[in-house]
Amino acid sequence: MLKIKKIKKQKKAYRSLLLLADPYEPMVDRYLSDGEMYVLFQDEEPVCEAVVTAAEGTLCELKNLATVPEKQGQGFASYLVRWLLEQYRSSYTGMLVGTSDSNISFYETLGFSYSHTIPNFFPDHYPDPLWDNGALCVDMLYLKYDFSL
Repeated sequence: MLKIKKIKKQKKAYRSLLLLADPYEPMVDRYLSDGEMYVLFQDEEPVCEAVVTAAEGTLCELKNLATVPEKQGQGFASYLVRWLLEQYRSSYTGMLVGTSDSNISFYETLGFSYSHTIPNFFPDHYPDPLWDNGALCVDMLYLKYDFSL
């Protein structure tokens, strides 16, 4: 059975999941305290987490999304993102997500479309090179889900 819980206290108890999506803990700390965290449980076991923050204007931003490695590819992240889109639809005009090149198709299948790029984001904000699915992360690519569509 699947259940999504909003985590209000002890968010760092899910540190191992958070660091799967963003391996630089000081960066996670920058948005975790202000973000709303949700954990998807399967039979009482945490399998996926997400953190959403307010962004500029009337937008929110999906800042962190991760699934435990042995459960990846089974639809848990898609399930959680779809649920989040429904939760935030009435409060915001859209949801942003910043990601590397290798995750674009995942978000596009959920209805996100390209918004903008922040060149050299990863080398500028992370002390060590960051790799995602075998590719070096350089630019941060932003996608947006428009709630009016």
